[in-house]
Order: sequence, then C-alpha cells, then structure tokens
Amino acid sequence: MVTKDADSKATATKRPVAMTSKTSVSSAAVSRTAASPSRLRAGTTAKPAAIPPATSSASSKPPGVKTSTSSKPVSSLKSPAGSATASKPAGASSSSKSGSTTGKAGSKGGAKSSGKSGVSKGSAEHEAEFEAADPGPDPAEEAARKAELEAKAAAEMEALRRAAWQAQMEYERKQEAKRRQQREEEAKRKKEEAALRKSLLEAAYDGEDDLINAGLSRAREAGYLRPDPVEAADGHGNTLLSEAAAGGAVRTVQMLLQLGADPNSRGEFLRTPLWRAAFLGKEEVVPALLQGGADPRVGNEGGELPEHVAPPAIKEIIKAWDVAKTDKLIQQIESRRLECVAAVQAERALAVRGCEESLAAAEETNSRVQQALKHARMELEKRIHEYDTCVEEKKPEGLTQVALDQVHLAEQAVEDTRKRAVEAAEALDETRLRLRREQQQQLAEGGAEAEALPGVQVAVRALNDVLIRDVGGLIAASGKWPLVIDTSGQASVFLRYQDTNYVNALNSRHMEPHMLRRSLLGSIRYGKAMVLDLQDCDLWPEMPRMFDQVQPGLLAALMDKSLLAGERYASLIRAEDGEEYDKNKFQESRIKAFGFLVITAARIPNPQLLAQTYAVRVMITE
Repeated sequence: MVTKDADSKATATKRPVAMTSKTSVSSAAVSRTAASPSRLRAGTTAKPAAIPPATSSASSKPPGVKTSTSSKPVSSLKSPAGSATASKPAGASSSSKSGSTTGKAGSKGGAKSSGKSGVSKGSAEHEAEFEAADPGPDPAEEAARKAELEAKAAAEMEALRRAAWQAQMEYERKQEAKRRQQREEEAKRKKEEAALRKSLLEAAYDGEDDLINAGLSRAREAGYLRPDPVEAADGHGNTLLSEAAAGGAVRTVQMLLQLGADPNSRGEFLRTPLWRAAFLGKEEVVPALLQGGADPRVGNEGGELPEHVAPPAIKEIIKAWDVAKTDKLIQQIESRRLECVAAVQAERALAVRGCEESLAAAEETNSRVQQALKHARMELEKRIHEYDTCVEEKKPEGLTQVALDQVHLAEQAVEDTRKRAVEAAEALDETRLRLRREQQQQLAEGGAEAEALPGVQVAVRALNDVLIRDVGGLIAASGKWPLVIDTSGQASVFLRYQDTNYVNALNSRHMEPHMLRRSLLGSIRYGKAMVLDLQDCDLWPEMPRMFDQVQPGLLAALMDKSLLAGERYASLIRAEDGEEYDKNKFQESRIKAFGFLVITAARIPNPQLLAQTYAVRVMITE
C-alpha cells in the first residue's frame, strides 16, 4: 500500500509538469512564427504539440479511496462470515485494487511517453523552421509600402496646396481691398490738393489775400502741398509769388515775401518772379521784389536778364538798385530758410519719434503674440503625443476620447492665436511702412507701395532641384544656407518625406540637447540635410540659446560653416554614440553633401534670419 500510494503521488505530480512543458513549447512556437513576417508569407504555421490521451477514471481516483456504488453506510453492506456473498466482494475488492494499480502504472508510463514524444516533435518542427533560410523583405511589399507613403505625402501636400491657395486668395482679396481703398483715398487727396493748388495760384494772380491765407491754413492742416504750401507751384514750376508778380498784386507779393516765399524761385524757362514782372511791365511790383531779395543778376534759360526784357522805366529802377543790398538780403533769406528747414526737420523728427514709439509698441505686441503662438503650438504637440500614446498603449476608450478632445481644444487655441499673430504682424508691417515714409520724407506715389516680399520664387515641384541638388549652384555661390519661406506648409511635408533629419523647433523632444546633437551629427556623418522648421513663429532669436545647450557657439559655427572645417564637428561626438560615429568613419564626400535648411511659414521672416540665409519663397499656384 505504501508503494502504491507513493507511486500514485509521483504520477500525480509529474503529469502536470509534462503538460506544462508541451504547452509552453507550443506557445513559444506560435509567438516566434508570428514575429516572423517572412515565414507567414511563406505559408508556414506553427503546429501545436500533441496532447496526451485522457487516463481512465480509476487512475484519476485519489490514492487510498475506494469506489462505492451505494449511498448506504459501509457497515450495512457487510454479509455473514463465510458466506459467498461476503467472499465475493473481498475478491472484487482485491481485483479492483490490483487493476487500479495497473491502471495507474500504465497511465503513468503513458503520460511520460506521450510527453516526451510531444516535446521532441515540437522541437523538431521549430528547429526545421528556424533552419530555413529567411528570404528577407518582400520587394513587392516594400514597393507597395513606398508607394503608399508617396501617395500619403502627395495627398497631404495637395490638401495643403488647396488650403494655402484659398488662404492666399483670401489674403490677396483683403490686400486688394486695402490697396483699392488706399488708391481711392490717394486719388481723392490728389484731387483736393490739385484743386487747392489751382485756387491758390489763381488767388495769388488776382491778389485775393484772404483766399490765400485760408488756403494756406487748410493745406497745413491737411498736410497738402508739402513741404511748404507757400512754395506751391504749377506744373511749370511757377510759384504763388511768381503768379502774384505776373499779376501785379503788390500787397500779395509783400505778404508772400513775409511768409518766406523764395524771391528767386525759377519756373517755366527758368524765369524768376522779377524777370516775369519786368517782362510784363509790372512797374509797381519790381521795387517790392528787389526789397524782398530778388536778384536782378539772375536771368532765364537763354541768359537774358530782367533789365534786358524790361520797359525803360523798369530798367531804370533795376539799374538804380544797389546789388550789395541784395547780397545782404540773400544772406538773411538763407538764414531764415535754414531756420525753416530746422523747424521742418524738428517736426519730422517728432513724427519719426512717434512712429518709432508706435513701432516699439507694435513689436512688443507682436512678440507677445508670437510667444503665445509658440506656447499654443507646443501644447498642441504635447496633446497629440498624449493621444498617440493612448492609441499605442490601447488605453480605455473613454481616456482616449478625452485625449482626442484635448487635441481639438489645442487646435482651436492655435487657430485663434494664429489669427491674432497675423493681425499683429500686419500692424507691425504697416507701422514700419509709416516709419519708412517719414524717414524718406515722401508720400507713396500712385497709392500703396508695392509689397516687396523677400526670397527667390520657386515652384513646389522645383524644390528638389533647388534645395537638394542645387542645380545651377546658386545656393553654393551665395555661401549661405537656404531659408525656405512657405506659408502653405508644402515644403515642410516635402522635406519630411525626403532623406533628411527633420527637427521641429516647437517640439520639445526634438529640441532636447542630445536629440539636437544627434540630428546634426547624423546629418554630417551620412551626408544628409538637417531641416529646422520654425513654422509660423518667430523663433530664430531663441535658436542660439537652444544650440548653445549642445555646445557654446554651435549655431554661429553652423551658419558660417566653420563647423565643417578642420574636423570641428568631431567635438560633437560622444562616447555613447558607438563605433558607428567614430571619427574615422566620417567621409569627406558625405561631409560635403551635408546641408542645413531652415523653413518658416512667416510671410516676412526675421530680418536677422534673412540676412544670414539665401531666401527661397515657395510659389502658391492654383
């Protein structure tokens, strides 16, 4: 009994071990096969190991427990001693025990044999599978994957092109409406100015001093007839004083001289007011002009002096005049003129200072909005990363939906901030334009000034020839890295799908020092282009600090290309980069193939960035 119990216990403990062994082999085979796409393509599948047959009910009975066929107590089944009935159950019991022992032994042996056979068979199958040659990636599947990526890129670029075209049309519509309004206002202004000039000239000729004073006041208030309304002239250059002299209006001549009119201005055929008065015989006007500083020694374009064309009475007046007085008067007039110029310059300086203050305020507003846009875009990148993590890790549907809702909210925040950034940038451009106009001391001719957008215009389909291949060598000849100005976003998509190291300046993970270093070093090592995408934020002033976290002065060395000279790039190599980035692995041909590209979606990029790069503007076509 002790032997049988021990044997039964051994059988009971060993049987699960055999089952576990066979099951684990089968699971391993399935997982390895599933992890090998080439085997799945070849049509091989993992065969589960053979499961041992079920043992008899006797062998499954716990040791030492007898089978009972009645619910009555065992004592009630006892028969009288010596009876056949009593001896038969005893024999049956003995036979049953013996059979049970045999069954257990057989079951034990069968389990062991079956387990060994299953393990051997499964191992042989897997060894045969792993010994088979791996055919590698399927060319057809690789081609299909590449075609799918190209189709995805093309679809994304087409969507961006359409959106950019619509945005460009909307922008052009607004700009055209603004230009039309400016043209209308300028035409109205010119019409009013021409009418005022004409009325002043007529009033001067007719000697209507009240109309002249009213017209001069209106001109100064409205900013007409600049720089000095007193010097307003017709198309031939004849001034108010010249017209008053030709009309013989003595009081008007004296009034205009007191207001600072130039007595020696030259109009049509280079005739002065004195020359015209003398020629027309306005005898009463000539003394007033001489006393006001008119120079009788100044002739017309033919060299004729006033006394040459004057009547005898006026000739006598001119001959009797002491020209020494004229010299003194001219000096006084010049002093007054300089004072007037100083006053005008002071007025203009005040206007320029006002424009500069407005420009400073506009720049501060633009900088604040740009920072808000940068923050909004970085938050959007974080929300997208959180959503992608939920999808990859198969988070609960509710949590994934919350992450997606946060992405939508972040997108709306970016759009709202972007609109404010566009408005701030437009206000900044207009303020700069006003400042330039004041500094240049002139008004725009023919309405709004033509907008000179920086950058050589290039079509999207030509980006590969211009940026990657540099056909014509224009970028190389400039000695600068290219700046791609693209408000549509197509260039960003195009370069992301090229063999480049793409760095999103708004992605905090991309701008981590070790990631930035590896992107730059990998581009130099393998002869690729490193793309720095600033998007529509003015991030260039912050880039030196970001690159300095990798190595002080790194961006400056990269921009002037001194990083590539004398193996200075080797200072970026770290021990953890491994043998692949050993200094001896860097080839001269690949270093020469390295390129650095900056992308911006701003219509007018940072001036410092423009000065340091070769600007290329992507054309938006219908």
